[in-house]
Amino acid sequence: MKTIYLHIGRGKTGTTALQHFLSTNREALLAGGMDYLLTGDAGQGHQAFAKSFIADPPGYMEMPDDLAELRRRTGQEICDSAAFAVLLSSENFPLADIRALAKWLDDLPIETCTKVIFFARSQDEVAESEYNQMVKLKGETRPFAVYAEALEGADYAAECDAWAAVFGDDAIIARVYDAARDTIEADFLNCLPLSADTINALSMARKNAPMTVANRSLGARALQVLLMLNAITFEDRKALQSNLLAALGPEDIPAVLMDAPTAAQYRATFAASNAQFLRRYLGREGSDLGGRRFDDATRDRLHADVRALTFLV
Repeated sequence: MKTIYLHIGRGKTGTTALQHFLSTNREALLAGGMDYLLTGDAGQGHQAFAKSFIADPPGYMEMPDDLAELRRRTGQEICDSAAFAVLLSSENFPLADIRALAKWLDDLPIETCTKVIFFARSQDEVAESEYNQMVKLKGETRPFAVYAEALEGADYAAECDAWAAVFGDDAIIARVYDAARDTIEADFLNCLPLSADTINALSMARKNAPMTVANRSLGARALQVLLMLNAITFEDRKALQSNLLAALGPEDIPAVLMDAPTAAQYRATFAASNAQFLRRYLGREGSDLGGRRFDDATRDRLHADVRALTFLV
């Protein structure tokens, strides 16, 4: 039986750096029995494959052509692989029709079982980081408070329950992303059934080639400028945006959009869900996920700097 590992994110948990790491070290993974599929991956994960199962994509999402052919080639690679397990990674999987994906896997002409890897992150930092990305890449124009109030995919118990309902509780491998530590690759590798030798080899590869690919957030000044530009239609937008970000980037400050009390209040709205998530999928009590990039004192200091510089908060 071949095990299919689906890394479903969540987004803003180091997925960009992780996917680059997995792609760069595909041969080492394969030598350890884990096939990080080549089909559809260009160093940024299996985004198109995951999109092929999204029945109602959001308006900002660009859908690739010929998804049926992509599915066919992905299925063929899974069947042809000599590895005991295969791995696909995309933060678009949470938007997929899970039952349609499960049926596709069941229809493969080989016997398989499925494992689902999910990384959660403290919702206050998810809201800030995701808003930053949506302003940068998707033309978001709403104020942060409005965006945060409507944040999707932050009920982690519900997210994992949906996958468990199809694949079973035992299929869910849940972790909490630690934004304060540079360990996403190591934390992820420990979710996989790799030998100590394989993990050591991959850890050495990570140490010898520090990660340079990541979906970096905008600083506070750049975020403010892009938020204004997103409300305006004009030609050569990308060139102007690139020049502005280059000019602002080196001296910018982190775009911390909530002070510590506001962040704590925001997290409290997810307390019941987090408690259920931690109890059911990590086997521990509590409602605070932890793993935050900034402690309260640092958050308050940075937020005060942002307030002094911008109209964002």
